[in-house]
Amino acid sequence: MTTIEQHEQPTETAGDYDAIVIGAGFGGLYALHKLRELGYRARVIEMGDGVGGTWYWNRYPGARCDVESIEYSYSFDPRIEQEWDWTEVMPAQAEIERYLNFVANRFARRATLPVGRSPLPAALGLRFF
Repeated sequence: MTTIEQHEQPTETAGDYDAIVIGAGFGGLYALHKLRELGYRARVIEMGDGVGGTWYWNRYPGARCDVESIEYSYSFDPRIEQEWDWTEVMPAQAEIERYLNFVANRFARRATLPVGRSPLPAALGLRFF
């Protein structure tokens, strides 16, 4: 079962937004946060059933970060650093995915993260050539 609430097909179109972020991994979640902070109407779309990007898709045994967790976490808001406690210096995939869900719940307005969209262009009425 996914930790993300599934959503109906959106009625919005690409024209309803200033920016559309493709992918809800580390970069996508940060881009969404930063764009909204700057006052842009932004939305992220994700093909997976949850946030995490690489850390959502790669669930093989032993998957973990090879960088210390403190260096592999967001620093744009001190509340994240204060509220999240890493259990390992170099965390495994499952903990990193939990961390990204924690961030999405706090800062990305999870209800606006449509996930499980396929194909991506149709999710917002886009056409790619």
